Amino acid sequence: MADWTSLTSGLNATVLSAFGREVVYSPQTGQQVTVKAIFEETRETEENAPGVHAAVFLRASDLAAPPERGDEVVIDAAAYKVFDILADHVGGLILRLRRS
Repeated sequence: MADWTSLTSGLNATVLSAFGREVVYSPQTGQQVTVKAIFEETRETEENAPGVHAAVFLRASDLAAPPERGDEVVIDAAAYKVFDILADHVGGLILRLRRS
């Protein structure tokens, strides 16, 4: 029987395959990579300026190195900067973004 981590990781892969879209991830150091991610344009309102931010969900294993604040994500020719990183214990990442 499979363990919880492998089941959850498989679920993440399936969800990204079904609902993900290609985005370009550009770390501050290293090469950019095209990955599948689920994009949410206006996720929630921040209490402080600059206002509304977006988010993407992706798998850490799809990146060459761990993400960092200041990395860039390009979605449909719009550039966003990573300002917060939320990771789960099975390799899923939510990157909170601000439009560049």
